[in-house]
Amino acid sequence: MPSRLRWFTAGCLLLTVVLAAVVLTAATGAKSTWSAVTGQQAPQVLDATGLYQSLTDLDGQTANIMVFGADPKLVGQRATALTQYSQDRTTADHDLQQATVSAAGDARVQSALAGVLDGMGRYQDLAGRAMELNDQAKAAASHPDPTALAEYRQATDLMRTTLLPAADRLVQANNAAFTASYDQQRSALSSAEGWTLGLGAALLAGLLALQVWLTRTFRRIVNPALAAATVLVVAFLALAGTLLPDQRESLRVARHDAFDSVVALSRARAVVSDANADESRYLLDRERAPQYQDAFEAASQQIAALPGASITGYDTALAAAVTAYRADHTDVGFGGFYGTEFRNITFTGERAAAEQALTTYQAYELDDRKIRALVAEGRLDDAIAYGTSLSPGGSNAAFEAQDAALQQVIAVNADAFGAAAHGGHGQLSFRIPLLGGAAVLVLLLCLVGVRPRLAEFRA
Repeated sequence: MPSRLRWFTAGCLLLTVVLAAVVLTAATGAKSTWSAVTGQQAPQVLDATGLYQSLTDLDGQTANIMVFGADPKLVGQRATALTQYSQDRTTADHDLQQATVSAAGDARVQSALAGVLDGMGRYQDLAGRAMELNDQAKAAASHPDPTALAEYRQATDLMRTTLLPAADRLVQANNAAFTASYDQQRSALSSAEGWTLGLGAALLAGLLALQVWLTRTFRRIVNPALAAATVLVVAFLALAGTLLPDQRESLRVARHDAFDSVVALSRARAVVSDANADESRYLLDRERAPQYQDAFEAASQQIAALPGASITGYDTALAAAVTAYRADHTDVGFGGFYGTEFRNITFTGERAAAEQALTTYQAYELDDRKIRALVAEGRLDDAIAYGTSLSPGGSNAAFEAQDAALQQVIAVNADAFGAAAHGGHGQLSFRIPLLGGAAVLVLLLCLVGVRPRLAEFRA
């Protein structure tokens, strides 16, 4: 009989230890994931998208500076472009340093980063030499010095064929690392839920069986310590049974509802910036103007995809899709980054912000057509003035407006990501100690409950 009691007790103690180990391992793993996601992986994705945008704007400002040339009427715009060029170079250098530090241990990220590092210095040399040659020649607006233009072509080709694809791979590699952590932790939490249910049921059955056996064997109605242990196990299971699903849901909200939109919209910002640079290249290099117009059209399809719509029909197709969407919010007839966002609207204020971003994007696209119409009419100077104007009604003012609107939608989702991460991490901060303490108490109560009965045999 004492041997049987010891085995009963050992079984309950073992089940308690294994159950606690499963739950606490899953919980601490989730806590570690939150720390990695918020402290490293999400910032790496945003740094990479920031690098992409800085690079696109860097090349766009180089083109703007050369478009303005030595025209005294454009000296204000030139000064603005020079300031922005310097800021973009500083931002790009900072983002590269951040990416270099955080790339350790991830081969995919390191490979993507190497492509940017290899080309960045050469690009700056080429772009700097192009601007210097153009200044020395005192070139007129949109009539660059041929030697300077040749240098710029090398610079922009390097940007478009090497640097930007490498920066995009860096975004995708960092985002893939985040996704891998998310998938792994969600799977671990799901597995832990199943084990918790099975082990918890076995432990409760074991405690009840031990209670019944003691009652029948020693003719006592109830063992208070074992009864308390049983109640505590029920509380432990209730706490774990809500914590693990809550963690999975918080991870889903943070990753898919919030951060998927942050990534899509951040990439949209970068691609719109590249499209804006294509406008400047279009005005600068008339020989390559068709190439840059095609690039602008391709960028537009990335931002809000409308299959089959050429640059001449894009505005009409987009307007029709927006009209259909406003009549029925489930009818999202455009793809691309905006399509990803409008199929993932989740949070308070997000729809209104997204609709404002889409409206300002439509206005920016219409302004682009006006620039091309002015060029077609032979009014190149007017096209430059309109395309680079930050005054209300100017194309660059429309670009800044849509960029600000995009940042508002990103902010809504970034705040939601932060709230989900803070809530998920906060749950664990106080529940892990509770779960650990409850498991220890169950072990102690089991020992306390059987000790007097074992003592009777020793007596």
